[in-house]
Parts: sequence; C-alpha cells; structure tokens
Amino acid sequence: MVRKPGYLWLPFAGRIGSVTALWLSLAFRTLGTTMGECTEAISGAACLLLCTAWVACEVAQEPGPPAPAPRDPPVSTGRSTDPDTRTRVILLGTGTPIPDPRRAGPATAVVVGSRAYLVDAGPGVVRRAAEVAAAGVSALKPTGLARVFVTHLHSDHTVGLADLMLTPAVVGRSTPLQVMGPPGIADMVEHLQAAYAVDLQVRAEVEGASAGYRLQVTEVGAGTVYRDEAVTVRPIRVQHGSFQHAFGYRFEGPDRVVVVSGDTAPSDALIQACSGCDVLVHEVYCEAGLRTLPASVRAYHEAFHTSSRQLAQLAKRARPRLLVLTHLLPFGCSEAELLAELRRNYGGEVVLGEDKGVY
Repeated sequence: MVRKPGYLWLPFAGRIGSVTALWLSLAFRTLGTTMGECTEAISGAACLLLCTAWVACEVAQEPGPPAPAPRDPPVSTGRSTDPDTRTRVILLGTGTPIPDPRRAGPATAVVVGSRAYLVDAGPGVVRRAAEVAAAGVSALKPTGLARVFVTHLHSDHTVGLADLMLTPAVVGRSTPLQVMGPPGIADMVEHLQAAYAVDLQVRAEVEGASAGYRLQVTEVGAGTVYRDEAVTVRPIRVQHGSFQHAFGYRFEGPDRVVVVSGDTAPSDALIQACSGCDVLVHEVYCEAGLRTLPASVRAYHEAFHTSSRQLAQLAKRARPRLLVLTHLLPFGCSEAELLAELRRNYGGEVVLGEDKGVY
C-alpha cells in the first residue's frame, strides 16, 4: 500500500470491509456521486466524512505486494556448517609464564557441538571459558568443563588445574572431571586434592556428595587416549627440552582435524600428525628478539621452543589449512614483527592467536 500524505486515517483503511463499501455506494447514490452534489444534499462536514471513508475503502482494496517466492533449500557442502555441530578451535589463553592481562595462561578449547575438550589449564582458564560462553558458546559454560588434556607439567600450563577441578563443581558440574596428561599428572592431581582437603570436606558437609568433584585421571602413553561420539584424541610425543614426557594432541572431529602442539622444539612427529590437517595450533618465539638475550637464555629457549623460522619450515611440511600462533614469546619484538618474521618464510594461511579467538 502506498501512503498518500495528508490522510492520517489510511493505516486503518484495511479495517473497512466489503459491507462498508456497499453501504457507502448506496449512500452516494442517494446523496450524489460528485462532491458538488454531495455538498448540496448534506452539510460539508458529513460529506467530507463519507468521502474520506470512500477513499479509504478504495485504497484498502488495492492489491498488496506479491508474496515472496519460496526459497530453495541450502545446498550441502559435505561439511557441517551448523554452529552447534561443527568443530571449532577457541583460544582461552595464548600467554606464557609472563603475566599479561591480554593473554591468559596457555589453554585451548576444541569444541564439537555441545562438548568442550580443553588442552592445558593455564591461569584464568575457567574465567576465560565463562567469557566465551557468555558470548554464545554454551559448550564452554563452567558446568560443561569436564575434559582436559595436559601437555606437560610446567606451571604455566597447570596452575589453573585446581580451578578446573573445583570451580565448575562449585557452580553445578554434575559429571567427574576427566584429566589426561603425561606421567606425573596423577600425583599432581592427588596433591591438589590433598591441598584442598578442608575445602572439599566443608563443601561435602554442606552440599552433599557431588559427582562434579570426582576426578578420573589417565596418564598418557601411546595410542588413542580418548574417544567418544564426537572426537578421537591421539597424543603426539614432542621434545620440550629436558622434560621426559611432553605431548601435543591430535583431535579428529566429524568435520575437521585439529592438532595442538603444546610446548615443543621443532618436531617431526607434529608434522606427521598434522599432514594436511585443518588447523595447527603451534607455539612460537621471535628469532630476532631471542638474539638480544644472554647466551644461557638463548640456549634454554632453543632447546625448549620453536622459532618463527623453524615453524615456517615445519608448516611447509605439515601443510595445515590454517596455522594459529599461540604461547607467544616475542622477547622484545612487537607482535606484528613476530608475525612478519614468520610470513617471510611461509606463504600459507596464518593468524596471530588472540584470547577468546574462534578459528
């Protein structure tokens, strides 16, 4: 309907039906068919009212716009695009032992549908997960944090483990926390439970026994470490300096394969595990920045971590569709310089990971 200026009654025109139109037609036959005849028969005000109603009826009977044509159903691409079922990588912490308010301690979530699978539990892991959940990723609500894969036992990767054990249970987690990690993780969990024994006792007295406080611990060896309806998870043994046991993890979801390196020097095992994977999440340091540090510091990081140049060479062989940089060690470089350093040697798709980033 096209509205004509000056007629405030037009929004109500649709309420005038065919019966009203017939009555008006008879009225005009009696009073006259022109404004002049109408004015002679009745007062101007009454005629204006009748004319107004007659125009409204005419407008109401004008044809409206055609109904929209039915849409074709979406074409399947062969991969899930439903945000509730596809595999996503969400960085909960991209930092290091160095306190940085922009970058929480190391933690990565692989989310498949309504399930979240965490890799490492750095400082701030539960609160970062809660932030992402509040932004719409319900799988990361604290009550759903029930699986964690620990790469190695460095403090920056495990300080948040007590938080992950307790906080989700306090707010209502109803299933045990499954903790998978290198040999030694069972002792760490046992000691954390002992450290919080008073807290756990008081909560049990007040709240009663809750499955959310229970723990299921698995020490990782060779072969598949975890499997459910959504993913299969395989450990990748990596070299992290003098650590006897350090792992990355390969997640095989319904639509994507994701490899998370953990902390590592360049590793052929990661190349083989990725081998064209969809997403490779890998640590990195700035080579130019490291050269400015004392020799002893350089030797440490060269044994424990991967430079941008080394990662570029590794990624060329691993061929991920997307390389996501995390556990960033700039050593005085800007983040832009670190990324540029890598891109000088690698032409594939790469992004500098950000806390709460979804990939």
